[in-house]
Amino acid sequence: MFETSISHNNVPVLRIDGKIIGGAANALKREMDKQIEQGKGGLVLDMAKVPLLDSSALGIIIATLQFLKKMNAKLVLLNPQHTVLDVLQVTRLNTILEVYSDEESATSAFGS
Repeated sequence: MFETSISHNNVPVLRIDGKIIGGAANALKREMDKQIEQGKGGLVLDMAKVPLLDSSALGIIIATLQFLKKMNAKLVLLNPQHTVLDVLQVTRLNTILEVYSDEESATSAFGS
């Protein structure tokens, strides 16, 4: 369900495959925590293969965003599917989350 790669400017890109509902949300939290502990200064969540996420997944993403902001780091979303974008727009979370359509733009948001 999760695969992490490091971008050209040393930003971890966490690729998620599948729905993030129920127990998968907790697994996402553990994986994000693991990447943050490795201290790369932020995280890109590649959501291209995520067709659906629930409120617990949204809560975990927002909590992680807030935690990273306190550390002067950031969390950005990469290429979310239309259904996920719709959820972000309805909940107005698109106003606090940075969303990018390509990996170069997402990783460039962290500077060099």
